[in-house]
Formats: sequence, C-alpha cells, structure tokens
Amino acid sequence: MADKKPLHDKSPADVLSDLMNVPFPNTAYVESMKRVFAMQKHMLDNFQTNLDQWFERRREGTEATITMLHAMNGERDKEKRAEAWQRWVSGTMARIMDDVQTQFDMMAKITGQLAKDGEVAIPPELKAVKMRPLNGKAGHHPAAKKAAPSKAKHHEPGTRTPH
Repeated sequence: MADKKPLHDKSPADVLSDLMNVPFPNTAYVESMKRVFAMQKHMLDNFQTNLDQWFERRREGTEATITMLHAMNGERDKEKRAEAWQRWVSGTMARIMDDVQTQFDMMAKITGQLAKDGEVAIPPELKAVKMRPLNGKAGHHPAAKKAAPSKAKHHEPGTRTPH
C-alpha cells in the first residue's frame, strides 16, 4: 500500500503507484466518457439530418426521372422530348449542387470553428457535461503560428533557365 506522503513529497513513481490503486472506472474516466458519448450523439444527430435531406433529394430525383420518362414515352415531338430531358437534367444538377452545398456547409462549420482557436466549439446542450480535456493537458491551447511566406528569388530577365 502506498504511504501517505503529501503530494509535493511524492516521486513520479509514488504518484503512479497511487494511481494503480484507484478503482476503475474512476470519476474522471466516467466524466470523459460522458463527454465523448454526448459529442458522438451530437455528431450523429447532425449526420442524420444531412442524410435525411440527401435521401429526400434522391426521392425527388427518382420521381423526376419517372416524370421525365412518362413525358418522353410515345412523344414524337423532338422539342417536347428535349424539354422533358432538360427539366430532368436541370433538377438533377440542382440536387447535386444541394448535396455539395450541404457537405461544404458542414465542413465550413467544422473548419471555421477550428480556425478560430484550434478547437471545435462545444454545442450548448453539451455544456452541462463536466468539461475536462481528454488528453490530460490544460484546457488552453496556444494559437497556431503561421509560417512566414518564403521569398522567391528574382532572376535577371536573360538568366532564367528553362524547366
């Protein structure tokens, strides 16, 4: 059993030895796991919303395809057939752009939060969960340093070598 020295008198080996006697799972572990599961739920809810929208666009696309096929079926007028196809292509492209926009918005939200201070903002509903960094370090992270732009060497007009 570990002796009852004050923390400032303990060696790293003593501290590790004391930690070995902590019952598992300990409170810090449970709180960390609550945070992980809450964040996963939040992410899955967002993915579910995006997937619901994606499937709705696929349903609309299927209906538009059937409508286009009915409009073209038996139609001898080439202009009317072309118009039906053009409506279908226009709707298809709009749905594809909606898919791209949804993905762009999701990535912009994530990267925008990361660009501010290197961390993703915690949604308000997760604030109730006790926050503690999972990596064991302090919650404050220094801002990332931007690399200075490199200066290109300027060549004399007649001294450039071909690539």
